Amino acid sequence: MTAKRLSITVIFTGLVLGFLAVLAVAILREAPESNSYALLADAFLHGRFDVSRCFDEDCARFGDKYFVVFPPLPAVIAMPFVAIFGVEFHYFMLLSMIALAATAYLWWRIGQKLVETRELNSLLVLLVVFATPIFFVTLRGDKIWFFAQSWGFLFASAAIYAALIQKRALLTGLFIGLAFLCRQMSILYLPFLYVLLLDDDTPLFRIDGAALKRGLSLAAFPLLFLAGYLAYNAARFGAPLETGYKYLFPRELDPDPNDPGFIKNRLRELGSFSTQYLPFNVLYMFVQGPHLEFVGKYKTEFGAFDNNGASLFLVTPALLFAFLARWNRAFWFGLITCAAILGVTLFYHSNGFSQYSAQRYALDWLPILLVFMCAGWRKEYTAPLSLLIAYSMTVTLAMIAIGGMLAS
Repeated sequence: MTAKRLSITVIFTGLVLGFLAVLAVAILREAPESNSYALLADAFLHGRFDVSRCFDEDCARFGDKYFVVFPPLPAVIAMPFVAIFGVEFHYFMLLSMIALAATAYLWWRIGQKLVETRELNSLLVLLVVFATPIFFVTLRGDKIWFFAQSWGFLFASAAIYAALIQKRALLTGLFIGLAFLCRQMSILYLPFLYVLLLDDDTPLFRIDGAALKRGLSLAAFPLLFLAGYLAYNAARFGAPLETGYKYLFPRELDPDPNDPGFIKNRLRELGSFSTQYLPFNVLYMFVQGPHLEFVGKYKTEFGAFDNNGASLFLVTPALLFAFLARWNRAFWFGLITCAAILGVTLFYHSNGFSQYSAQRYALDWLPILLVFMCAGWRKEYTAPLSLLIAYSMTVTLAMIAIGGMLAS
């Protein structure tokens, strides 16, 4: 082993151990009654959709009842554990860690097809697990929003694996349907996944028996889950298309009515979506770097870490290799899907707050970009990619560790 290779191995080993130490501390510190999915799971076990109380402020009030508005599948995942341990169940981070481990395995298998060497495949797994926002949402799995994202990312990755590696339309549809029940915009993956299911020499717009079977198999589970989700909305809020987000943050749950925070002010005064959010969201997605504020007379004291996060592409520049992939039909369908999901969130009242990492809403479309990033890697890029990924892991670990310490 050369000195350079030994050095980078030591660096990666130290970084991975640092991440695992942070995760271990977080798991040991997870407190009961912090994830409202425990309440929703308990409600399902008792044949209800409403919850008796909330563990956080992200509940909705409709009539005289409270509801968890987020998609229901993460509560179903937690149901066996809540059935055993009750609503005090507080091992959501362990469940998120299981999702992270499964995600790592899937991307190892995807990398076996897309990248040229075992070294590049190892770098891919390190990037996915430790240099994207997925580690941060795993670390915060004790909260409802992050727990849903960890499982949504897993199921979206599984859908890509089933389409790209196994070429199984029904299984692909099942996984993207499960992702939809964690993160609603995952439903927009369907056209891209259809293209991934095709062989390179299969015309996109050929209508024959094979195409009809493929399309119906892909859409079967998503349509079933969509119908179930619409019925779930109607049962809760009286209308299939009413998700309940406009009923979020009832004022009686405000811990400080005089200072509700900018997210609540946005929702209550500007709405869930507004063009006024665009500059903030665009700059944080593409321009804003990790920002630690210094305070005091001499600006020498640590203040606070910016908990609106940092640009995904500044934290993880290796993702830009996606644009070195072949610009074929899969690339364009994937890019359009990423742009559609991203475009919606750029007008959303929250960019993923709170986060000591890159923009976590990027996880909704990041699996697609990862496919083309892998396709853009070459064996001769191994050395510079090692440096870029070590940099990304260092920045991510520093943001998480410093941000967490300053917030505690």
